[in-house]
Amino acid sequence: MKIAAIIANTAQLGIILAIFFIRGLDLGALVIFLLFLLMSVPFINILAHFFPNRPMPRSVSDNIADNGLVKRMAMRVRYPESHCPVMKTAGTAFTVVDISEGGVRVRASLSTPFKKKINGEIHLISGGRIRFKAIVMRREEGEVIFQFVDPIGTALLVEEEKAMTASDES
Repeated sequence: MKIAAIIANTAQLGIILAIFFIRGLDLGALVIFLLFLLMSVPFINILAHFFPNRPMPRSVSDNIADNGLVKRMAMRVRYPESHCPVMKTAGTAFTVVDISEGGVRVRASLSTPFKKKINGEIHLISGGRIRFKAIVMRREEGEVIFQFVDPIGTALLVEEEKAMTASDES
């Protein structure tokens, strides 16, 4: 199939060149311009056969979830039990186990009721506050995982890590 395509393209190119060389400048400017345009098609086809078709490399965007985060590459801050930020929602406070760009994990008993969607605020160790909207992703023993509707910035998490290391040193 590849050889047949090369032969057909070479024949087409040969015919175009033969018309041009036999008739020459008698063809007129418009016809000569059209012949040069037609000449590019078989020439490009011939060149394409000499370069192997390789599949496109996978893009990083294939790993991006619907919320815009790259899966398993999001930054996460884990807190020691002695030094945790507080998440407040619906007048109740919960201790934060860890926080990432996409969500937060808090300590809560299985009997603690949560709506499917919640609004709240997290008071960070660094002194910052995050107001958020989230959905309940899952419940595990003594913990509830929320996914933020709008991911938080990495800069907040970097500040939080710096504040944790500073509190550990003092």
